[in-house]
Amino acid sequence: MLGLSVPVIVYGITGSETLLGTVAVAQNLPSLFGSPLGGAWSDRHSKRLVLLGALVAQIVLTAALCEVSREQAVTVTNLMALAAAIGFASSVNLSAYQSLIADIVPEHQLRPAYRLNAIQFNLSRAIGPAIAGVVLSRWGPTAAFAINALAHLPLVTVLCFLRPRQSRPTHASPGVLAEILEGARVARGHPALRIALLTVSTSAAFGMSVQQLAAGLSREVFHVDEAGLGLLVSAVGLSAVATAIASVWLADRFRDSATVRVGLVVYGLGLLVVAATDSFAVGLAGFAITGFAHVLVNVSVTTAVQVHVPNAYRARVTSLQLMGIILSMAFGAQLGGALAEATDLPTVVAAYGGVLIGFAAWGQWRMQAFRAID
Repeated sequence: MLGLSVPVIVYGITGSETLLGTVAVAQNLPSLFGSPLGGAWSDRHSKRLVLLGALVAQIVLTAALCEVSREQAVTVTNLMALAAAIGFASSVNLSAYQSLIADIVPEHQLRPAYRLNAIQFNLSRAIGPAIAGVVLSRWGPTAAFAINALAHLPLVTVLCFLRPRQSRPTHASPGVLAEILEGARVARGHPALRIALLTVSTSAAFGMSVQQLAAGLSREVFHVDEAGLGLLVSAVGLSAVATAIASVWLADRFRDSATVRVGLVVYGLGLLVVAATDSFAVGLAGFAITGFAHVLVNVSVTTAVQVHVPNAYRARVTSLQLMGIILSMAFGAQLGGALAEATDLPTVVAAYGGVLIGFAAWGQWRMQAFRAID
């Protein structure tokens, strides 16, 4: 909900496509610090307590955003400042959360556990924008921010009762920065981890980033309001949910490398569909195709990371994956917004689709068809 609400408000105030990209940077750049810190803290301390602390910070900051909106004191500056602070807490949250899963389920169930995690993650991506679009159009941003803050409470309640297995480092801690660098060296030295991180960062920069520009597409190309924008972004999530559910039964029939190759090509084709039309219905179909492809790529890559990473470095390497996604998505949105000012959004979307298809071809040729991640 927050990911849709803030860009809609900023675009409503300014009408600037470049600022849509800047908002994405403000929301996601703090992960440059939050993700690795969250990973190091989670490998050193209780993942559950790190996650609880991050969630409480998100609730407080989102409540502040709600209060600013209620007092009608919303400006681009305070929106970006609060969004940046929430982005930092969220990146710590995600690093702890993703690595916590491996402390809850038996090791032989890691693959299906992360596929099920993809289902709930993408379900939230489907429900959140749809709710945000309706709430924004009917009751405004204050209600959207209030619901967003309250939505964290169920997970806080669950974490109060959850008792995961505890894993502690068996050596003296060399310090947070040294731990982060050590995790980066492990990822760089392992072919499967290196290819997985490169792939997920590329798909975020030139695939997921298009969702950050959807507010501009909805108004300039498809001519729909906030509710229509919510449906547009939700089409990605709904398709992703269906694909993630299907992957639970179908994943063992296909290699992760083959799934990634197909997913990148389909992702590019979906963006080309979005770029080629001004029909809202066809645009919905194009976004749905990208949701299907997103799961093919990201569930396979995430599973590969969790299967190949040594347990002692799990949270730190996971944090690098999340940082790659978040920062690459922000970079892609900022670049896309700037390019759209010089050309137009459909041209940028088409170019991004071409980059994903080109990366799939490059991976087939230069990375032995992604086989290291199998």
